[in-house]
Amino acid sequence: MKSVLASARTTALIGLAVALAVLIFWLLGSGIDRLGLASLIARIIHVFSAILWVGMIWFVNFIQLAAVANSDDAGRSALLKHVVPHVAKTFRHASHLTLLSGAALLVSTGYLFDRWVFNSAVYIPPLKFALIYAAALAALVMWVLVHFLIWPALQIVLGLSEATADQIAAARERVRTCARINLLLALPVTLVMVTAAHI
Repeated sequence: MKSVLASARTTALIGLAVALAVLIFWLLGSGIDRLGLASLIARIIHVFSAILWVGMIWFVNFIQLAAVANSDDAGRSALLKHVVPHVAKTFRHASHLTLLSGAALLVSTGYLFDRWVFNSAVYIPPLKFALIYAAALAALVMWVLVHFLIWPALQIVLGLSEATADQIAAARERVRTCARINLLLALPVTLVMVTAAHI
């Protein structure tokens, strides 16, 4: 058992293998059509990547930013060298996967291009349709913040781009502000997406 738990990567891969085995067993027992399977796969990927992305948003806002702000120079340097780059990489990749799987889910469930996928138009109640698209737009804003504001500013903070002390201070403030906006949007986006799938 210790060898299974020795590495986070190994543990996660074994957990994934168990989850896939359960899913395959379930599908063999109950059956599912191709579109249903595509929708299920898109939803699973979307849920797990969104968990990771929103988890990173909470981690950054409630733990990482506070740790960096309250550390002395040596601690801050260690965090910026060993923690922040890994968090940023995970954050960016999770946001890509969430966005792409969300788009696939909109198609496979009839919210987008329904007549291309289904034999007839898919009826979606107007309020539900409006809320899903508002949440999708907010998620797109979150993705834009990550890639076009947070990441360039973080590159300055991490010393990957040449900058003056004033530019570094401004970049830190941009990261903090955009992280807070992402936190603000993450809660209603998550609530609407979960609600739309179950009500």
